[in-house]
Amino acid sequence: MSDTVSRDAALLAAGRSPVPLDAEAPVTDGSDDVLLLTSGAVVAHVLTPIGPHPIGRPSAPSLLALHGALAGAYDLCRYDPEPGTAMVVFSGEEARGVLFAPSEAGAAFRRLALGSVTTALREANATLVRFFDDVVPQPGWKPRPLSSSAPLPAPSPADPRRVRELFDAAGLDPASLPDLGLTERRIPAGGRLLSAGDPGDEAYVVAEGRLRVSMRIPGVGEEALAFLGPGEVVGEMALVDEAPRSADVVAQDGAATVFALPRAVFRRLLDEGTPGGAPLLGGIVVALVRRFEESIRKAATFRVLAGPF
Repeated sequence: MSDTVSRDAALLAAGRSPVPLDAEAPVTDGSDDVLLLTSGAVVAHVLTPIGPHPIGRPSAPSLLALHGALAGAYDLCRYDPEPGTAMVVFSGEEARGVLFAPSEAGAAFRRLALGSVTTALREANATLVRFFDDVVPQPGWKPRPLSSSAPLPAPSPADPRRVRELFDAAGLDPASLPDLGLTERRIPAGGRLLSAGDPGDEAYVVAEGRLRVSMRIPGVGEEALAFLGPGEVVGEMALVDEAPRSADVVAQDGAATVFALPRAVFRRLLDEGTPGGAPLLGGIVVALVRRFEESIRKAATFRVLAGPF
């Protein structure tokens, strides 16, 4: 754990009494509260009609259930605490306010949120990639369409308007992006912006057009994870953990224009807590949370299609 992460968690938890969690009593995301793990760890599960399915193991310090406060998505996850786990709670209103705040607490929240949701998203996507290799159905069972008695979680496609509205509410003027160090790029229709497995040192803010984010899943083929429009962000995970690209991204339905955010600029805005960068970094957090919501809904779908085991 880095000193910065420890300091950020301590700053955010200051003045709040940690709540010890019972290892025998799972926590669900049934409200827009955001949970900050201050000690221990939990096993995260996506909820499905045929039971919970594990999608990761967040450990302290990390933020949980951001999708309730930032995407309005509830009752998706269950968290099973390990012994010695404790948390503090932020209301959804608090979380939304501090996310875009040009303050020391806002900078701490953004750093911790970016690290937490990036880790959770990578774990959820890894579950998708190896899903049908890990699941061993009962002998003779074959995947089949769901009956009406076992509905999938309600679909929640990425809505570019939601992210644009949050950017606008935070005061992010697209014209200010070059001043923050971003550069404009043009992708032709059908052109590839990112390829899974490649190294990455830039994220991109979509200015015009639409991008398709997809992943190759063994035994399934190409699976579209999201369609992104103006105001949304792609490629941000490689900036946070410097891991290879996890998905392919191409221009969909025509050419697209993006603003490239280099890693060096991202780190400066994030580490220095530059007030002018608060709306951009807050918007990146929202984009990541929406992506995480989509991935865990996809994991729920695959869990049901895989059947009993």
